[in-house]
Amino acid sequence: MLHSNHFSTFKVLVFICLSLLTLNSNNTAKAVPFTKVILDAGHGGHDFGGTFGLTYEKHLALDVVRRVEIYLKSQGISTKLTRSRDNFISLPRRARIANAESGAIFVSIHFNHARSRKAAGIETFYHTKNKNSLKLAHMIQSAALYKTRANNRGVKKGNFLVLSKNNRPAVLLECAFLTNSSDRFRALDPEYRQRIAEAVAMGIIKFRQSN
Repeated sequence: MLHSNHFSTFKVLVFICLSLLTLNSNNTAKAVPFTKVILDAGHGGHDFGGTFGLTYEKHLALDVVRRVEIYLKSQGISTKLTRSRDNFISLPRRARIANAESGAIFVSIHFNHARSRKAAGIETFYHTKNKNSLKLAHMIQSAALYKTRANNRGVKKGNFLVLSKNNRPAVLLECAFLTNSSDRFRALDPEYRQRIAEAVAMGIIKFRQSN
């Protein structure tokens, strides 16, 4: 049986523990680094992007973006697409779309091409303009490698206009090389594009939870 003073001490300890739990819960709820994800499908319209025969980067990028959007919405995360159909959007306008959204992050999806057909794998670019871009890039790159087991070409600084003119945390993901036969075969597989989309979403969610 507890003495009254012991019981009072016990009540105080319980109150402190509950207060700390409430405080942590409130901090967790407030620690949301963004309220919307701007998803950017590279190229579009008369800008085909990288091509190989009848394989066009613009179509593959839009397909992945749509898949990412579905996944994020299923997790209650708001999204906005710079383009939702096969139309041309200038690079400055893409950056302006992101900058107009307070509390947003920006993820641009592309498929690579190179003179050397040996070049293969996934790489993610960021710009130093926003300090959180590097963190977001690493999380998306890591998730993409985990989901696809593709060749790791790393996280790199990039001076792409959609990144350099972007005030938000912004990254550009190159999902595969269309000029590499193995990469192209994977890129044309809807299952691979689904894995890429899930990886992008996973990286975004991890980024949100880490802040």
